[in-house]
Amino acid sequence: MKSLESVLNVKYPIICGPMAWTSMAPLVGAVSNAGGFGVLGVGFAPTEVVEREIKATRQLTDKPFAINVTLFPEAEANLERITEIAAKEQVGYIYADNFAGLVHDFTQKWFDRWHALGMTVLTKVMTSQEAQVADDCGADVIIAKGWEGGGHISKEGTFALLPQVRAVVKHAVLVASGGIADGQGYAAARVFGYAGIEMGTAFMVATEGSTHQNVKDAVVKAVDGDVTMTGASTEAPCWQLQNDLSDQMAQIERENKPSVAAEKLQSLATSSLRQASEQGNVTDKGAVMAGQVAPLIKEQKTVAQILADTYQEGIRILRQVADLPELAN
Repeated sequence: MKSLESVLNVKYPIICGPMAWTSMAPLVGAVSNAGGFGVLGVGFAPTEVVEREIKATRQLTDKPFAINVTLFPEAEANLERITEIAAKEQVGYIYADNFAGLVHDFTQKWFDRWHALGMTVLTKVMTSQEAQVADDCGADVIIAKGWEGGGHISKEGTFALLPQVRAVVKHAVLVASGGIADGQGYAAARVFGYAGIEMGTAFMVATEGSTHQNVKDAVVKAVDGDVTMTGASTEAPCWQLQNDLSDQMAQIERENKPSVAAEKLQSLATSSLRQASEQGNVTDKGAVMAGQVAPLIKEQKTVAQILADTYQEGIRILRQVADLPELAN
């Protein structure tokens, strides 16, 4: 199995996943400088924002980083736009998010395009079927995300998903994602046969990140049960910390049939992530889209501390497992 370190040219086999209005240049640059792999979460941002964030990241680091896109036919115009920017700016890594399943011919078309541009292709999947398509089409790295992870919610838990994806992937390097925030999660991923991990929520509280301090405080204060699902009626539900906004959304879904609720939620949720991340409104208008793992995050740390602590704790746990008495014979 290839190492994630060699494929991504990093010290730690740890990816900071793309998070809109959170994975911006300050955080991505810090992650890459500290030996991890950062991904700019700007796949739908205006062109001037995308170009600005790439240039700003380059000013912070000379290490590798990626830019994200969303891989589905309805977004092809945006795929074209982001690919052109990435090629012009000579970004060597493309991270293909996926919320609607992977169509083989469409996926092959874009993987071939990116590889022809000399890019390393990372792809997020949420089912073994998607993983099979991504592997057949030549993905360099496949990130299997379980439903515990922040942002859009998939259908399977991480521990159920990981072995199914591993069973079908023959070529790509595998990365585990969803509900991972520390060395315990890293160790578990390696036991499952994965080359590394992706974390998102854990990096939301990094001191270098440009996300509003109110968001970081909210994540650190979160306890078990504070993370709630919103937007089920839209067929694209998300995790977020419970607040007045999530209560309003839940009430709308209780009181209306799904089609009506979905329409009402769309207007309510518009710009809610940016309201929290940039304006610091974490109550009635802003959404803090942390994953279920938020209660494990007890303090703010530098990116270097997050990476080193996660990796070193993971290695320590793996060594403990290797010393189990039943493994002596």
